Amino acid sequence: GVHAYGNVAVFDTNSRIPEDKIAYAMNVRLPEDIRVQESCEVDGDFHPRFCNCTKTYEYKILNRNMPLPDKRLYSHFVYYNLDVDRMKKAAKYIVGEHDFKCFCSANSQVLETIRTIYLVDIFKGSDDIITVRIMGNGFLYNMVRIIAGTLIEVGRGAMEPEHLKTIIESKDRKNAGPTAPANGLTLVNIKY
Repeated sequence: GVHAYGNVAVFDTNSRIPEDKIAYAMNVRLPEDIRVQESCEVDGDFHPRFCNCTKTYEYKILNRNMPLPDKRLYSHFVYYNLDVDRMKKAAKYIVGEHDFKCFCSANSQVLETIRTIYLVDIFKGSDDIITVRIMGNGFLYNMVRIIAGTLIEVGRGAMEPEHLKTIIESKDRKNAGPTAPANGLTLVNIKY
């Protein structure tokens, strides 16, 4: 259910297809909701997962009384009113370098949980969509969805904005909010 506009993949091949034409060849075989935008040759030691980069994710929340069928695949529907200002206050505690173990799924095998978040921007559009935009140097498994779930708790008044500081300091997943559903999450951009 998670979406991506800017995902990057790497693979080895002995194909005779020119590197700039591989995208076209792959798109013929992919389902309609997946499209490769570009293909090129890279250095043999390049791996997108292990390069220094900045990733930007957006989590979309449809915040209104009734759901809209055309938004169901790309947003999480929340019928109770969310206070965006409270969510923004809470988001300030997320920015910076922290141990984000509290926002990592319990079954994750990752050894290092320190990440740097450069930006958390939250805004509500005229279409009743609240967008949580998060930019950082890396993310743990389900990190953005757990942050979104925690911010939703703050927005509905179940948690005080200042509690985010305590949650991060605790390094305990049990103290954070629920994991928000996958359909609201989109990887927007990766910059190397």
